[in-house]
Amino acid sequence: MILDCRDMDCPRPVLETKKALDALPENATLIVEVNTLSGRENCKRFALSQHCTFTEERLDEGATRLTIVKGTGYVAQSDDENPVDIMMQQERRSAVLVLSGALITALLSASCCLVPTLFIVFGISFTGIINVAALEAYRWIFTALAALMLGIGFYRMVIKKQIECDCEPSLTSKILLALFWTLFVLSLAALFYPYYEGLIWGE
Repeated sequence: MILDCRDMDCPRPVLETKKALDALPENATLIVEVNTLSGRENCKRFALSQHCTFTEERLDEGATRLTIVKGTGYVAQSDDENPVDIMMQQERRSAVLVLSGALITALLSASCCLVPTLFIVFGISFTGIINVAALEAYRWIFTALAALMLGIGFYRMVIKKQIECDCEPSLTSKILLALFWTLFVLSLAALFYPYYEGLIWGE
C-alpha cells in the first residue's frame, strides 16, 4: 500500500499513516511518501512508538519514502486522539522522570548545606531522619548523577530534534513542559546551593 502525504500540513501525514496502519494486518507493509521535515520526522516517531520498523529512502525534490512494516505490538488508538500530541506527551513525560531523579540526587548532593538551612528557616531538625555526615562521603557521586540526569533531560527537551506540529498542544503537554522547566531550575538551584549559600546569608 502506497500513501502519498506530500505537501500535507502537520499533523495530516501522521493521521493518514495511522489510519492506513490501523486497517492493515500485522507484518503488512505501508509505503509513505512525504516532502516536509515535520511530516517525515513525526511519521518515523509514530512508527517507532507503535513497535513498527521502517526504512528510509530519499527521493527527488526533497521527498522521502518511508517503508513501514506494521509490528505485532501495534496498538490502534482512538480517532479522537491526536497521535502527534500523544508522542509529545510520552517524550515530555520521560524527560520529567529524568529531571525528578536529577532533583533528588541534587538535594542529596547539597544535603550538607540544605539541612542546616531548613533548620534555620523552619526550625525543623532532620538529624534523626538524614545522616548528613554519612551522605557527605557520597556527595561527589550524587553530584555526578545529578549532572548526568540534567544533561540527559536537557538533551531530550532542547538539543534533540523535537516534535514539530502546527496543532495546539493539549493541556497535559503544556503542564509536562512547565513541570520539566520547573524541575530543571530547582535541580540547578539545589546542585549549586553550597556555592551561593554564603551570598544568601551574608557570610
